[in-house]
Amino acid sequence: MNWGKGLALALIAFAGMMTWFVIKASQHPSPLVTEDYYRAELKFQGRIDATERANALSAPVSMDFQRNAIALTFPAEMHDRTISGTLSLLRPNTPAADRNFPFKTATTVFRLDEVDLLPGRYNAAMEWQVDGVVYHVEDKVNVP
Repeated sequence: MNWGKGLALALIAFAGMMTWFVIKASQHPSPLVTEDYYRAELKFQGRIDATERANALSAPVSMDFQRNAIALTFPAEMHDRTISGTLSLLRPNTPAADRNFPFKTATTVFRLDEVDLLPGRYNAAMEWQVDGVVYHVEDKVNVP
């Protein structure tokens, strides 16, 4: 076999692989934008604003995680105010272990008992409201 035949076979193989890739890619469509992108952008801007409000507090919210309990400590300016929200724990390598914890408290320290978390890394996202003002924080946490 000479180099011309080898080159022709290489090009045919390349064209075959590209055809296979296009067919496989077309079988798994994934939209890159939402159909209602304007509303999604407004919601995302709200989350950015809530994060900026949380960063402007006198102290950051403290989240202490244990395997069977979670303790949330809010800044002093939240004292004697009703705090309600949701704590979402997303486990990157085990989506079945994702958890959402709604909470409501009138103190700056709130404790969730008997949560039974798997040990390992979680992405924690907490959104809470005080007097109609929304706050948002995100953090990567490790449960021992």
